[in-house]
Amino acid sequence: MASLKHELDQWNEGVIAFDQGLYEDALEYFEPIADSAKIHFNIGVVLATLGDFEGAGAAYEQATKLDQYLAIAYFQHGVANVALENYAKALTCFHDAYLYLRGNMVIDYTQLGLDFKLYSCQVLFNRALCYIELGEMDLGMTDLWRATREKQTKAHDMLDQALRDKGQDCTVFTVPQGVLYRPAESKVKNSKKKDYLGNSKVIAAVDASDQFAGFKGKSAWQVQMSGPTNVASEEPRPMTPPG
Repeated sequence: MASLKHELDQWNEGVIAFDQGLYEDALEYFEPIADSAKIHFNIGVVLATLGDFEGAGAAYEQATKLDQYLAIAYFQHGVANVALENYAKALTCFHDAYLYLRGNMVIDYTQLGLDFKLYSCQVLFNRALCYIELGEMDLGMTDLWRATREKQTKAHDMLDQALRDKGQDCTVFTVPQGVLYRPAESKVKNSKKKDYLGNSKVIAAVDASDQFAGFKGKSAWQVQMSGPTNVASEEPRPMTPPG
């Protein structure tokens, strides 16, 4: 069994390779140490970046098997299925992501090494688009309405327009390009390579802060809007679905 130091070094080297655009090399670093949900999530990110959404989905699914409560992995599994135009499976993934938010309106993964906050309104919005794509307009509109009631950032104001437009020509939320689990810098301070940014080669995004991907499958797999800024979460408010 590889030592913890070796696994940490492999993890760090994989992150560096990814940031340098060496995606195949990143996989070679991650795959031998894929015994945790975090590393399987990273593998999913790399494969999605390479356009292998089936492989990415399998990696995210394995992450949830290792950590049943990892809402972000269910969320990204749903995004991968949207890219494959498998909306029924994506719907299930987003349902599970919302379930494992466990009543929270936001989960901040930053302290765990993933620079991302997952908001309940994002999950509801993605699920709504899947319902609409599957012809379940009433359920889709209900989720869109709920999403507007749980928005927490200025960027989430676009949900109001999406509700008025009944979800037409909308795009799903996704984790921004280049965001993956990274080891704590303090744990790799003695490593020879500590450049976490490197010379990134972004192939699927306009800006690393973007959080939207095309909804209509691979042909529209492109970033279109900037993601939300970080604000403090609010307590859930009682909701009454529209009549």
